Amino acid sequence: MYVTDKAEIVIDASPEEIWDYVTDPVHWTASNPEEHYGLEYDTPDNRPREGATFQQREEVAGMYADLHGRFQYIDHPHVAVWTGTAYYPVLRGLVTVRIPEGGTIRLEETEDGTRMSHAVWMDFPNNRRGQLLKQLFTTVLDGKAKLYDHTNKELVFFKERIESTVHEPPIPTDEGP
Repeated sequence: MYVTDKAEIVIDASPEEIWDYVTDPVHWTASNPEEHYGLEYDTPDNRPREGATFQQREEVAGMYADLHGRFQYIDHPHVAVWTGTAYYPVLRGLVTVRIPEGGTIRLEETEDGTRMSHAVWMDFPNNRRGQLLKQLFTTVLDGKAKLYDHTNKELVFFKERIESTVHEPPIPTDEGP
C-alpha cells in the first residue's frame, strides 16, 4: 500500500552542475537540517554510483528513521533511482517498523533551466498492521503532506544555493605584501 509524492523545481544551472552539488552528502544533509542527520555512501569518493549503498539518518513526518538504501540505476547526470528500507523505532525503540521506500531523482533540461524532480514512495505492508500504520501516517501524522514538504524543502535549498553560486562573480582575494 503505497504513499507517493513528487516535488519539482526549475534551477538555472546545467544538469552536471546540479548533480555535482546535490550528490555531495554534506549538501544533501544541509538541504533539510531539521530532518537530515547525515548521509554516507559506501563508495571510495563518498558519491553515489549504480549499485552503491548508502545510509541516511532522517525524520519523516516527525518520525526518526534510519534509511539503508541502494542506487538501483544511475544515468549520470540525468536520473538516479534508489530503493531502501527505513527503520522507524516506535515506542522508544521497543518496536522497529520497517518500511520499504524509494525514489527517482530526475534532471531534465528545459528552456528555463533544468527541472529537478524527486518522486518518492513508501510501501506499507498489505496487512492489518500495514493498514493501521498507513492510516496513522496519512491522518494523524499528516504524512503525505509532510513527505512532500520534506522533499520540496530539499529542492528549494538546492535551487537557492546553486543559483546563488552560479551567477556570483569570484570574490577577489587581498594578496597584498
